[in-house]
Parts: sequence; C-alpha cells; structure tokens
Amino acid sequence: MSESARFVWQKLLRHFKTNDLAVLVSSRRQFTAHLLPDLQTIIEDQVAPWSPELLGFHQWIEYFPMKLSDLTTSEGKHAVQLTPVQYQDIDIGEDEPYASINNGLWLIMIDGDVPAAVMLSKFKVRGGSKVQVEVAHLPNDVGHDFAEGFLRTIEAHGKSSRYYRNKAVSFESTDFEGTNETMRVHKLPAVSRDDVVLSKATMAQLDTHVFDFVKCREELKRLGQSGQKGILLYGEPGTGKTHVVHYIAANLPEHSTILVTAEQMLDMEEHFALARVLQPCIMVFEDVDLVARSRDDISGQKAETRLNRLLNEMDGLGTDADILILLTTNRPKSLEQALATRSGRVDAALEIPLPDDDCRKRLIEQYGHALNFQGGALAEAVLRSKGASAAYVKEIVRRLAQRSIMRGVAPLVSREDVEAVFADAEAEANSLKRNEKTVRRHIVEQGDEDDCCGRGNESENLTPRDRRRSPPEAKSPAPATYRHRLHGPAASNAEKHNRCSRLVVTL
Repeated sequence: MSESARFVWQKLLRHFKTNDLAVLVSSRRQFTAHLLPDLQTIIEDQVAPWSPELLGFHQWIEYFPMKLSDLTTSEGKHAVQLTPVQYQDIDIGEDEPYASINNGLWLIMIDGDVPAAVMLSKFKVRGGSKVQVEVAHLPNDVGHDFAEGFLRTIEAHGKSSRYYRNKAVSFESTDFEGTNETMRVHKLPAVSRDDVVLSKATMAQLDTHVFDFVKCREELKRLGQSGQKGILLYGEPGTGKTHVVHYIAANLPEHSTILVTAEQMLDMEEHFALARVLQPCIMVFEDVDLVARSRDDISGQKAETRLNRLLNEMDGLGTDADILILLTTNRPKSLEQALATRSGRVDAALEIPLPDDDCRKRLIEQYGHALNFQGGALAEAVLRSKGASAAYVKEIVRRLAQRSIMRGVAPLVSREDVEAVFADAEAEANSLKRNEKTVRRHIVEQGDEDDCCGRGNESENLTPRDRRRSPPEAKSPAPATYRHRLHGPAASNAEKHNRCSRLVVTL
C-alpha cells in the first residue's frame, strides 16, 4: 500500500488511471452469508491470473451494505479509509476453519492493460447476514465481458456450495468460540442398520418411505411424480426418533443434512434456500409440535407466523426438488391438521414405538455388549423393563454396569443385580410421582389463593380466540355465602389477603 494513499478512492484513481471515478461501470450480486467460503474461493481463483492487489477497507456500520460507489466517495467523513484486510474463521466441518475476508477489494489488470476491481463485502440483515460481490470496470467491451463472465461463474458456484455439501449443518444464533455465527457443521454419529433396534414392520416402513423412495426418485420424476417428500416420525419420548434421523442421514451419504430447531424457524426462507442449494438434501425439524401446534392451541402471533412460514415454504418446494423433510414429535395429536394430514407436506407418518420384548432384549445386549449376564439376569431385565423406552433401557444397563464395578465383579451381572437396580429405579419413580402430586396440590391451593384475593383472573390469560369461544358465565363465581364468610362485606384488601393465606395453609 502506498504511504500517500489513505483512502480507497485514491487507490482507485491510480488503478483506473482516470480523474473521474464516476465513469466506472459496475454490476453486483447478493448471496446468503453461508456461501461466503464458496464465493471467496471462486473470486480468488478467478483473479489469480491477473496478479491482484488485495485491499481492506473500513465499513462504517455492519448493517449498511457497502457498494463500490461508496468507495469512490472523496468528500470528508464519507471517504472510506483503507485498512488491513480483516479475516474471520468460519466452521466448514474440516480440521481447520476457513479464513474468510470480512471486506476485500481486489485490483487487477486484465491482459495486463485493462483495469478492473472486484469487491466482496458482508453486512447484517434481520435474522442473519448477506454477502455482496461487485465488479467495476471502465466502459469498454473487455471490461464488460469480464464482469459478465465473472458474475456468471460466481452465481454457478453459489448454487453448488462445495464446502457444505454432504455435511450436516445448522444455523446458529449464538457462538462463544469466536467463529462466524452463521453456520455450524455437525459431526453426526455413524449409525448402521444393526444399530437401529426396531421391529421388522417399522424397519420395512423406513425402507419403503425413505431408502426405496430415494432409489426411485429420478425415475419417479421422469414419470411426473414429485421428488420431495415429508415424513413424520412420532412416538413416546426416548423411543429413538433422533437415533432414526441419524440412521437415515448416515445411510444417505450423498445427501446434505440441515438441522432446524424450533427457535430457528423464524428464518424459514434461509433454511429452505440452503436446502435448494445443497439438494439432494435432508431437512430435519425436531420437536416440530413446538411450532406446528394446532391453530386452536396457538396463543401468540409469533407462533402462528412460524407455522405459516413453515407451511408456505413446504408448499413452495416444487415437484422437482430432491428434498426429504423429516419431522419428529412426541405429541402427534397436537399438530396442526394442515400439516399433519395433508399430502405434499406430510406424505407418511411413521410411529417409532416403545420396544417390545424382542427389541428390549436386543437393546440390553447392544448397550451391555461388554457385560456378562448370568443366572437369568437378561431375561429378568427384559421382563422388568416392559413398557419402558429405549432411553430408559440404556440407563438401566449403565446402572447395572456401575453396580457390577462397585461389587468388584465386573463384567458379571447377576439376577440379584437386576432386581436391585430396578427396585431403586422404581422407588425413584414412585418418589417423583408423590412429589408431582404435592406440587400439583400446591398449585391448586395457590390458584385458590389468587382467586380469593381477586388475582389470577383466568380471562386475563385467555387468547383472543379463547375469549371469543368462552361465554361470559364460563367461570363460575364462588357461592355468595362462601365469599361473605371469607371476606366479609367490607373487608380491606390486607384482611382479604391474610384470611385467604390462612385458608390456603390449612387446606
């Protein structure tokens, strides 16, 4: 950098060998920020033959998209200063992060005598970030052809995203590791078919609706059928729905995977845009009931907005999209019917049930593969775990292993060990149930207190939809004799509160 050049406009004047930067012609494109590594790489590859000079520049406000016209300004405080090139590490799922440029300006000479400039800048928008690429040149055919071909190549590579293809990614709103907050690459576990303990019927459904569908997808599209499919995985907590998702992702290695949580569903457009770029792609919406509850149960405009965005984006995919949408829920009955029962959104609903006797036996053997069950211990564990989830079985096996270690007989597990571990687990469960009843009674009593003292008006907690449905007499008043005896006709608020508190304590 020349010592006399403090501002970008000074460098541009010298580079373009003109006294009037207003004659420059520029074209620009905007992309979502997750494409930054791809865009920067292709920019560097394209400008490399022309021995570029890379400059950094100051951005006043991170929410303000910088344009090349801003860089040409030479007036007072609006003149953009030259700075060192600033880099930001981006997680791309490799051993080393990608060193991305926050704002960069490449000055090049095409064929040694035609000046051009390429600008890469990043700015924030509501819900994420954007990246802008702009090419400037003098008004001549060589510069025009260069800019046109350059941006065409940028767009083509932006549609492929080689850095995130065939990986599992998510959008992260908070990151305390100092890396870019836009994307997170996840290392999903490798799950083989033998690792999935489900009934033959359930596995057959998975094969039909997932793996066979993917195998037939191209032929289906040639026959005029849709290439995208929505599948709902439902079942009790702990039955292994997330494990099934990992199994599907691990055994479709040519697919990218996008993980979406409920709090991220306000940015549906960005998630589905990424899915189109990365297709064939798997989109995973875990605990979708947190967002896609029945409209009758939605209590706020934000929740209904999320639901509508999800439905609209699913409808907008098109029949040629190679996208598999997996939704999981513990509460299928609470889902909005427009999602759960409409083909084209959810095309198949697969229950991941509680394990039967055979599955529990296989689970115990799998989780306790290093243990030696003796004297009917395995059969007893299968019997005592009837009605339990896979997650519960896993914890029981861990307790058995710990007990065998503490007894100094590991890896041996006896029937007495099984009986003792289940007895402890059942005692814990019974204690929890008793505590739940106590908490519920306290809540009811507290509710009585609030009602007596003129607080806790139920109508204040009703949604507008509930108020319309609830008749005025929906809440029955306390009997007049009860109110008179408790408060008296002219009792003060303090007296009411004290009497009500005494009542609650003595219930």
